[in-house]
Amino acid sequence: MRFLRNTSTDPHFNMSLDEWCFRHLPPGGLFFFVWRNSPSVIIGENQNAEQEVNLEYLQSKGIALARRITGGGAVYHDLQNLNYTIVGRGASPEPIVAALRSFGVDAVLSGRNDIFVDGLKVSGYARRFEGSSEMIHGTLMYDVDIDTLTKVLDTPQSKLHLKGVSSVRSRVGNLKSLLPFASIGEFASALEAFLSEYGEGRGEYVLSPGDLREIERVADEKYRREEWIYGRQLPVR
Repeated sequence: MRFLRNTSTDPHFNMSLDEWCFRHLPPGGLFFFVWRNSPSVIIGENQNAEQEVNLEYLQSKGIALARRITGGGAVYHDLQNLNYTIVGRGASPEPIVAALRSFGVDAVLSGRNDIFVDGLKVSGYARRFEGSSEMIHGTLMYDVDIDTLTKVLDTPQSKLHLKGVSSVRSRVGNLKSLLPFASIGEFASALEAFLSEYGEGRGEYVLSPGDLREIERVADEKYRREEWIYGRQLPVR
């Protein structure tokens, strides 16, 4: 697969980049990039932030809130979580599972949108289809702060609360102890190298200065605006 480089840890820029790639990458091939966010909660396109996120806790800890253009549930990111985005016809989580298995981790697809290892959820992912455009993006929990994850997503209406915090904590896990890498940076490099050789297409797709300005513009005009974040949605561009 062809790849892009993304060193940003700004969740609003990264959501804008996801959308730009979904709408503007050339058709006919698969592209991917791996990326991280500073501490943040990313909610699904149609979710109610107040129902899914403990906003008081989020604000007290300086955790950002962002909304993505895919469905699914709220997820907590920090710098010990590695994200991936795959764009193009036939985008799927199978290359991620193949990569984990090549690293010695017995990963399997399970449930609607999850990757499990030894009964623990280590990844969740979401999709978007629109015409000929396809995108999948997801998490890979390397050494995520599970305590913060459960606190920031625990509200009386949230799925986490309804299922029970202790139950959820017992079903999610980190990959750090299972992987042969000393840091998340090494993990990211190894994943990028594996995906670069997976399937057809090779080489880097470089974003132009104009592309980056457009991504930043949409981040400002859409993803950083409260109308989008809190549910009074602006139109997808």
